[in-house]
Amino acid sequence: MVRTGLFSLSLVLAAVMTALFLPDLLALLVMGWTAEAGAELGIHRLHVMGIAAVVGVFLLGLFSQAFRPLERIASMWGAFVSILVVSIGTVAFGVGRPEEVLPFLLVTTIALVTHPAGRSLFRRGDSYSPVLLALVAVAAIPILAFVGTKLSLTTNMSDPHAADGHYVMMTGLALAPLAYGVFAALGFTGWRLASWLAALPMAYYGLLSLSFPAQVGATSTTWSVLAILWAVAFVVTAEYSRTGTSALFRRDSRTKRASI
Repeated sequence: MVRTGLFSLSLVLAAVMTALFLPDLLALLVMGWTAEAGAELGIHRLHVMGIAAVVGVFLLGLFSQAFRPLERIASMWGAFVSILVVSIGTVAFGVGRPEEVLPFLLVTTIALVTHPAGRSLFRRGDSYSPVLLALVAVAAIPILAFVGTKLSLTTNMSDPHAADGHYVMMTGLALAPLAYGVFAALGFTGWRLASWLAALPMAYYGLLSLSFPAQVGATSTTWSVLAILWAVAFVVTAEYSRTGTSALFRRDSRTKRASI
């Protein structure tokens, strides 16, 4: 009873903090595309909209636990890893708004520790996808290079983007597809939702870069298109693997365990 109460309380606190701190930021996921918002955000437009994206996908993973949490384990892990990455970067580099980031890490950690799945959180499901694993591996190479570049820029406190913690948050945006994608590919329970949450930030960043190529943080047209194509491929592969017969797309992990 205490465990269930703490789990529910963590989600309620996260909802309260979201309502208090984040409505304006989350609104920029849509309103940021308007000319009025662009004029107001100026040189920070792409970064702030990217921050809204990583916060949004983190919250989707966390709040998905409010409904059938036993069927949303992959998304619980994705949300936890996402907020952990951002929190470590914020504290390590002394940038951004730790007073807002760390409370979300706290409630997410409580939700993870008190999750109704218990020890089942660490168990994979009955199947996994070799193709999704390959897509995660392919994406990891440019993503880690992107992360290294952004973290190197974070140390320059004369850069207004660095001082505001934008590079750290963009690191979170880059790693979110891996955070959700790994657990989806490995077949953790709820992998289908996690696969969509892995694709969303990648596609959104690709669209941002294509739309605002002159903004700091934008990547080239080629990489933008590749990011969008990766997101589409990840979702299509995940959806096809539900009904496809090829073992490349969905393989029974129970057979492998039984043979060991």
